[in-house]
Amino acid sequence: MTISDADRYLDVPKEELAATLWREVAAVTGHDPDVLPRHRIIREKRATFAASPEQDALRPSPETAWRNLVLAGDWTQTGLPSTIEGAIRSGNRAAALAMR
Repeated sequence: MTISDADRYLDVPKEELAATLWREVAAVTGHDPDVLPRHRIIREKRATFAASPEQDALRPSPETAWRNLVLAGDWTQTGLPSTIEGAIRSGNRAAALAMR
């Protein structure tokens, strides 16, 4: 599970946070909410940058000057912040371009 803009969770003890998040997952997957699977909590305060219009304008598109080279990654121009969702969108777009 990845949570963006999760400042409200920074001071929650890891085991408490894991149990809370697992209950949410279990509610939609049908798993037992009381049986917490193996897990690891990683907190990265700087994982997603705050993209200003100026910063966003610097992100490259997937097309390059070479027909056989495209760019992919959450740092490219995706229309989304630098997130997992942005990386997926970027990869799909790059793959579509490569297959043309």
